[in-house]
Formats: sequence, C-alpha cells, structure tokens
Amino acid sequence: MESSLRSRKSPSGSSAPSNKSDASRLAPSTSTDDDDDQIVYGISFVDMLRVLSGIVVLSCLLSWFITDGESFTWGYRPHITRWRTIKGLFQPTLHLTESELALYNGKDETKPVYVAVNGSVFDVSANRLTYGPLGGYHFFAGRDAARAFVTGCFQTDLTWDLRGLEEKYITDKEREMDDKDAAEINELERTHGHLLSLEIDDMDSVIFKAQSRLRYLKNRRLRRRQEAWESVKDTIDHWDSFFRYHKKYFYVGTVDHDYASLVGKPVPELCGGKSKPS
Repeated sequence: MESSLRSRKSPSGSSAPSNKSDASRLAPSTSTDDDDDQIVYGISFVDMLRVLSGIVVLSCLLSWFITDGESFTWGYRPHITRWRTIKGLFQPTLHLTESELALYNGKDETKPVYVAVNGSVFDVSANRLTYGPLGGYHFFAGRDAARAFVTGCFQTDLTWDLRGLEEKYITDKEREMDDKDAAEINELERTHGHLLSLEIDDMDSVIFKAQSRLRYLKNRRLRRRQEAWESVKDTIDHWDSFFRYHKKYFYVGTVDHDYASLVGKPVPELCGGKSKPS
C-alpha cells in the first residue's frame, strides 16, 4: 500500500524544476524595467544640427521678405561670393615691372586700370571716372604711389619710396625730446671724437661714461623711430585693405621695385602740402 503511494507521488515530484537554471527560465523577466531605468534623455548632435539649420533657413526667408527679394543675408555680401573675387581665383597672379604697370594708367581703354600700394596691384577699372585720365585721382593709375597714400602729398610723393616717413609720426613732445637727444649726441661726438670708439674698462672714466650715454641716446632714438614706423605700416595696411576688400576693386598681382636703386640716394624730405598734381 505504501509502495503504491510512493509510486503515485513520484510523477508529481518529477514535474518540479530539477535545478536553479530551470527555475530562472520559468521566472518572469524584469529586463524591460531595467532598460527603461537606464535610458538617458538629452539633445544629440543631430538634433542641434537640425535646430541650427532651421534657424538659418528661417533667417534667410525673413531676409528675403524684408528686403523685398534682394538678399538672403540681410544685405551682407561676403567678399568671397563676389563675382570679381571668384573670377580672380582662376586667373594667374600678375608680376609686373614698373614700366609694365605704367601701361595700365587708363589712357588705353582696351586695358584695365591698375593702382598699386606698396607692391600690391589692384584693378580699379570699375571706377574709371575716378582713376581714368579725367578722374580726380588719375595720378594714382599705372604706378605705385605708396608714399603719397601715407603723406597725402600728391604733388611730390607719387613714389613707392617710404624711407624717412617715420619722421612724420614723431611730433610734439616726442619731437622736442628727439631733437635734444640728437643735439647731445652731436656734442658728445664733437667733444670726445675718436675716443668714443676705444675699449675702456674703467667704469669711472669720463670716456666710459660718455660711451654709455651715447649708446643710450642712440638706442632711444632708434626705438622712437621703430614705434613711429608701425604707424606708417598701419596706414599702408589701411589702404591695402581698402582696395583689396572693396566691392568693386580686386587684387591682381604685384609690381617689382628695384630697391637696390635707392642705395646712395638721399632720403626724401617730408612734404608740407597736399596739393594735387595738374
């Protein structure tokens, strides 16, 4: 009797899971809840790109309607998008001599009109009324008159020779101090003469002190002129940028100057007037 009861219980006992792995397979899965807890919410790069693109498109459309169909960029036209600039990218850069540059002075209507500033050549043909033979600034055409761009002296300074222009920017108190330094230098050289070139070890000697003072004065005058030269460069850069980024003019190349020809020539004097040549 007992043996028959055991045999009847054994099938029901065999239906239970035999090990823990079987139990885990039968247990309900909770992975979905765990995955939901691990989701990170934020803005992706693609989302940011979409927003920025939408802003740009909206700005272009507003510009188009507000400017009555004239511009997608609120009237701003980048230099690189202008036809003359694009055209210049596919044209070879010119390298002209001074005599070749002179041929582009506007007198020959079949040639463009060129203006040069410190070696850079620009096409100003779009404004022949100004730079052509009858224009108010015709004297700039076909030459590099960088000096006149700095001094404003169109009668005498139509040249690329910039030597001595730093003197223009040494004025007022700086000029007074510079004149005093120059006078003291002349006095030291007159008084001590060739002794200033000797090697003196005695720091208390008169000659040593004179040598030290002379070096100091010359270095101070040199620094003063170096600072003034920066003003000359700033003025030249201003006019270069004016022509280079003008909406009608564009850069075409360079003009070669014979700097060796300046050796031995006197430094041009600063002009006093601003009258134009006839």
